Amino acid sequence: MTTLRTVVLPTLVVAALCALVAGLREGGEGVAGAAVGGVIVCLFFASSPAALGPVTKVSPHLSLLVAMIFFLTKVIALLALFTVLFDRDGVGSHLDDRSLGGTVIVSTLAWTFLQVRASQRARIPTYDLGDTER
Repeated sequence: MTTLRTVVLPTLVVAALCALVAGLREGGEGVAGAAVGGVIVCLFFASSPAALGPVTKVSPHLSLLVAMIFFLTKVIALLALFTVLFDRDGVGSHLDDRSLGGTVIVSTLAWTFLQVRASQRARIPTYDLGDTER
């Protein structure tokens, strides 16, 4: 819930602002491109905690392996998705490329900033000194 409130919703607000700017500059195709870009960023980044959270609780040792496999799967899926979106004869004919790309970049930067800010405020210790003295 905390990731949703502190990271996902503000990123969607940033994507909505990008859609507003794209709508003023490019019209309906700009709004569609910006909306698709914002949804792609939110789904790409929000899927990681949703998929890795249960794995980390069950077996922390497997979390890195699962994270790498999941990341590779997401990159391949993004490649396929962008291939479809930039096809000028299909779905891509209804989207503005600049609006989609700009929204992806701005939303990714916003997500990264908000994620760093949320992790700083979480106050999770990075190491434990323990009870032993040296």
